[in-house]
Amino acid sequence: MKIAITNVCVIVLLTLGFATWMTSAFMLSGCGKKAMPNPPSGNKPPKVTDMDYRISESTIKLSWTIPKTSDKAKSPVTGFHIFRSKQSSIETDCPNCPIHFLKIGDVLVRGGVSGKPEPSVVFSQPIEPGYRYIYKVNAYNADGVAGQDSNLIDFTF
Repeated sequence: MKIAITNVCVIVLLTLGFATWMTSAFMLSGCGKKAMPNPPSGNKPPKVTDMDYRISESTIKLSWTIPKTSDKAKSPVTGFHIFRSKQSSIETDCPNCPIHFLKIGDVLVRGGVSGKPEPSVVFSQPIEPGYRYIYKVNAYNADGVAGQDSNLIDFTF
């Protein structure tokens, strides 16, 4: 009888050990870097599609219109984050290298009607010769939820 009880104990212990191992393996596995959850697409502000630029002496002036709020993107735009990548002309020979953007500014929407050109949606910044610059903006709403990136402005000065 003791042998049967011992066999049962061994089987129970092996089963518990296997179940613990499987649970640990399941909990430790992951899908990569965790990030903040994305809101439903209807809560994101619309994308800027018409960003343009003008260079005067050694200053760039970015401009764009406030995108219209649609049925799909129900959240109105309250501001824009401006991002820039700045690389030495020597470093630009790597077409497959990732582009690293830094947030360089924030422009709030002030008055006006969505979709109309507005003087408040202009951003100026000094630039230096000998660099490749890439700019992009993304709109955000009152909750801080950002939309998709705009079209890219890419030039060498």
